[in-house]
Amino acid sequence: MGLSACGAPGAATRVESQPKRDSHATGGEASSARPDTQPPAASQAGAEPEKAAVKTDDAPISPQASAEPVAPVLDAELPKGTTVLHVGDSMAEALGKDLQHELAVRGVPSRLNAKAATFIPQWASGVDSLGFRSAITQYHPDLVIITLGGNELAMPTPSQRIAPIREMVKAVGDRPCLWLAPPLWPKAPNTGLIAIIKDNCAPCVFVDTNAMLKLEVLTMDGIHPTLPERKRWALFMIRWLKHNRDPKGPKPWSFLANTTPPPNE
Repeated sequence: MGLSACGAPGAATRVESQPKRDSHATGGEASSARPDTQPPAASQAGAEPEKAAVKTDDAPISPQASAEPVAPVLDAELPKGTTVLHVGDSMAEALGKDLQHELAVRGVPSRLNAKAATFIPQWASGVDSLGFRSAITQYHPDLVIITLGGNELAMPTPSQRIAPIREMVKAVGDRPCLWLAPPLWPKAPNTGLIAIIKDNCAPCVFVDTNAMLKLEVLTMDGIHPTLPERKRWALFMIRWLKHNRDPKGPKPWSFLANTTPPPNE
């Protein structure tokens, strides 16, 4: 099923969740690639116009009282009042803003800490230049989502990422955690990093986006999903979370021992 338990440093962008939709433009900052990574230009997201904000009022509207269409009542099957921390590179930002919105309208506040053109060792480092460890200390998240690896798919020796992957997971502590594989664009290189992440991210749950959801439409850079595809990705992840969360588990964000893809819409 594709599921199992599993670049220059700079200040990461932090976005607090609000019911109002955020902008979806992904930053295209350049970085100096490390010798062992030689990353593709995965941080150069194409700029697109903002979407209109989605109405999220749950209160019923009388047809006689207003000519406006009735907004659908969104499900609330996720643990309200818990906090989600989402970290990673430009793919985390591409997914994160829509996912943050979808969580917010379901009563789940979240924090997005994303920085384009970054690599796993930068996030895992004890120096904490990107604020991963300090965000965990500050927000005490109930769930941590990691979307990293897209800038390192071309590295010739992906086994060099084993230690930093394990170090990053160690920093998560005993919190429930998901590691989302970066979506592969048509000409994406792949020397084995995704398999390395899958084999070393436990106890985080590995979610292979590519095995479950094909994001076919890309921005002009040929790498990042367009705004509609980001929305589709976020809604898919909401379905995945609802489908695989264990409501009888010891924690609000406990997951089933054997996670599976959610049913189609």
